[in-house]
Amino acid sequence: MMVKKRFGFLLGVVVCVMALVSFASIPAEAKAPKTVSMTSYGVGSQAFVFSAGIAEGVQKIAGIKTKVIPAGNDVGRVLPLRAGEVEFSIFTGATGWFVSHGTGDFSGATWGPQPIRIAWRGGNLFTGFYTRGDSGIKKLSDLKGKRIPQVPGSDTMNNTNQGGLAFGGLTLKDCIAVNMPSHGAAGKAVTEGAVDYHNFGTTGSRPIECAASPHGIHWFNMDPKDTKGWDRYRQWCPWGEPALVTRYAGKDKGHKPFYAPTYPYNIWTWAKTPADTVYTYAKAMWDSYDIYKTRHAELPEWNHENLANIKGCFYPYHDGVVKLLKEKGKWTPAHEKFQKTQLENEKKRMALWKEAEKEAKAKKITVGSVQWKKFWWDKLTANGLLR
Repeated sequence: MMVKKRFGFLLGVVVCVMALVSFASIPAEAKAPKTVSMTSYGVGSQAFVFSAGIAEGVQKIAGIKTKVIPAGNDVGRVLPLRAGEVEFSIFTGATGWFVSHGTGDFSGATWGPQPIRIAWRGGNLFTGFYTRGDSGIKKLSDLKGKRIPQVPGSDTMNNTNQGGLAFGGLTLKDCIAVNMPSHGAAGKAVTEGAVDYHNFGTTGSRPIECAASPHGIHWFNMDPKDTKGWDRYRQWCPWGEPALVTRYAGKDKGHKPFYAPTYPYNIWTWAKTPADTVYTYAKAMWDSYDIYKTRHAELPEWNHENLANIKGCFYPYHDGVVKLLKEKGKWTPAHEKFQKTQLENEKKRMALWKEAEKEAKAKKITVGSVQWKKFWWDKLTANGLLR
């Protein structure tokens, strides 16, 4: 009898311990962060306005405050993200391409291909090339001998301008390079007549100023049927796709739609950012769309449909976003294939970087030098990893 009682007691203890262990193994409900930080382009930029509008919606719906930190260049926006000092950053798919491929400003020895992730796939950015309406310059091929802005330390912008020249069959050597302190300054210089051409978001402040000036504005048409021109453009800008632009500065003055490159404007995060944080913020954006869509003419495009749009993307979604898209029934076999491909390409680029470093050392090429930038770009091209 005593043995049975002892056995029953021990069995009860075992059952209680097992229950406690099982309970402890169940993860607690993730707590929403009270505050997140996000780096952005400067005050007055589209990205800064986007982030402010999104922050307002997210706080109203989820009570999460978003601290937006403007930074003057791409490295300044990405470095805090890599260091884990901020959870998110907002910048274009062009910059995202440079970061993920370890090119341009991110080709230094401490960089290389980076594991960035899409935290929210925003609307498409239309980036057009323009000049003053009374310049007499009608086609990109007419820019021979003209003044072309270049911003030292801004490879994204510089490559884009050279990509436009390449579409017209020109190189920077055919023109006069003019150094500018910033992207915005280059846009202002077009209106003032200090340079003859620049690239900008088609609804950006600088093109609007140019269109409103006595000189007016002229957008260069990049006909999608000109496949050779687009091939030349992509040698400089692998991220761009042709699209008909229907939202642009000068439209109210009777200008016709034109073709120009497009690519997504995203909120980004790092692969190591906790999935709960990314999921919670993305869900708050999903739920607050009706609020933030009214804060800028482009923000209606930051919708649920575009979140699941993989066209023009060369980067994986973060696990937290994958979870949200699956919950909303937006994750398809095509997304699964896309995600697998991008993760595999990321691994290939990182492995290729290590091989390229060894080869460069043998050839006495310094990583991060001008010679290295071309060497690495050519490596990506040769291995089919540029796009």
